[in-house]
Amino acid sequence: MLNNDGQADAEKYFNQFYESKNYQERLEAIRYLISVSGKHPFSSEIFIDALKDSCSQVKVYVLQHFDFQKNKSSEIEACLENIATTDEKLQLRALAIERLSEFNSMNHYDLFFSTSLLKSSKESAAGLKGLYNLNPEKAYQMAKFRANTSSGNLDLTIANIFYSEGNLEDLDFFKLRLKGRNKFNKVEFTRIYLKMLAKIKDEHIIKNHILYISEDIIAASNRDLIQLLILELHKFISENQTLCGVSTDLHSFLNKTIDLLLVKNYGYRELPDPFGPI
Repeated sequence: MLNNDGQADAEKYFNQFYESKNYQERLEAIRYLISVSGKHPFSSEIFIDALKDSCSQVKVYVLQHFDFQKNKSSEIEACLENIATTDEKLQLRALAIERLSEFNSMNHYDLFFSTSLLKSSKESAAGLKGLYNLNPEKAYQMAKFRANTSSGNLDLTIANIFYSEGNLEDLDFFKLRLKGRNKFNKVEFTRIYLKMLAKIKDEHIIKNHILYISEDIIAASNRDLIQLLILELHKFISENQTLCGVSTDLHSFLNKTIDLLLVKNYGYRELPDPFGPI
């Protein structure tokens, strides 16, 4: 009975999508049908039609929530290519490029390469991710080329590529870009920065960079941001047991850094600054 009820609902929302002139009702229909896709029979053509919908919110929802990995087809691929190259909305173009990268097709190499050179952070980041999936070496070269002018999403994509493909020379990028990011935009970047330091495995370098990270985040004078840094440092210790074993100087240094962050004066109390000049 539940299965029959579910099928009836699927048919109701399927018809609602095609019959409604109200974009909110079409969006409601697509939300439901994506949630039950594969559970009840209905034509998957509706998702292709949703990618062609006149309302950008409908298209955005499909691009963000539809499982393209399990529903690859030449028709869907063509829709994504069309959005990626012709849609007037930057968000839609970037999302379509991200979804195309999941196809791992060399047919999109030129699109990814050219998009990774665009000024828009979102689009260039999506293009660089796609390029990395097809050619990590070329994507690393592109990341090096874009590193001096990157921002926003592109920073994160370049950081991840440097973590995967880079070396000690790429650490300067992390320092510069961490300094340029605003408050909570630093958190995700710091997470990648710490992974890069773990990859380098040089105790002296790790200490210097963690002091730099601490100084930079402390400068934001935000307790919540400091709390997130403490969590990331604790995670760094737990995920790098060989590097940060309890008997190592690095383990002692990291724990001392966490202790100092916990008692640091963030402008709320009149206490001596335990870090002093870093």
